[in-house]
Amino acid sequence: MANRNNAHGKEGRTKGRRHAAVSQDRRDARSGKRRDGRSGNKAYEQARNYGKRSVRDCDACHHDVFKNAYDDVFDERFDDVYADAFDMEDLEMMADAFHADRRERGPQQANADWIRDPLDEWLASLDDGIAVLDAETMAVFAVGMNETLSIRDALILSLIVDERECPKSLLMEFASRPHGEKAKRSMSELLTRAFEDERITPDEERCRTGVSMLLDIATVSPVPYCIQPLAVAAYTLWWLGDVSSAALALQCLVLDEDCSLAAMVFSAADRGVFPAWCACKNSEAEA
Repeated sequence: MANRNNAHGKEGRTKGRRHAAVSQDRRDARSGKRRDGRSGNKAYEQARNYGKRSVRDCDACHHDVFKNAYDDVFDERFDDVYADAFDMEDLEMMADAFHADRRERGPQQANADWIRDPLDEWLASLDDGIAVLDAETMAVFAVGMNETLSIRDALILSLIVDERECPKSLLMEFASRPHGEKAKRSMSELLTRAFEDERITPDEERCRTGVSMLLDIATVSPVPYCIQPLAVAAYTLWWLGDVSSAALALQCLVLDEDCSLAAMVFSAADRGVFPAWCACKNSEAEA
């Protein structure tokens, strides 16, 4: 049964693509329309301008997340020099197939089949410290996070919680059964403990590998599919105590003012609120 369901998930993803998952038409990465019908062009340009100013203002332009001078890397990640932007129509067809599968077989089974193989690749990349995902996996995550926030939340937990406490089986539970009592209780306990216990420090290399992969997904995805990857990247940077999280969250909010995760990150970072371990680290640095 597991094999048949897994094959069904792969078939759904394949049927959702008119041709290859990526397109050389880079203009589609900015000209796509949101599900509410609004064009992404204006929002993209606003994000570009607001993002540059905000990152400069918080002096994050030299941060290693962006590798080099901020202008160059912003252009590399978000401008036309990126060669493998996803075609909007391809992502919409994948999204329609995933949505139909969720209605036909139920969210639990459809979510599990959608995320099972891509999650293996994601976790292997985190373990190896190599920020590389294949094109289909990036498209699956972009579509999945836009369709259901439970997939987004599973990726968050894979980054900020020790993998021994949160193995793949539990991540699958979060992604496929987010409203189950076990999943809700476990997620609440893991996040609360990680946020409040100053002795629990995140694996910075693992987190930054994840941020890099999320930014890659956002780079090649048009609005609205870039929103949640950007928001998760911002959240992860905030969890690391990185001030550049506010700039990234602001970019999300310019693209989608209703992104609650980005709003939370921006508000917290702006007020200087970070996980407990950050305060402990700062105290040690000042001593």
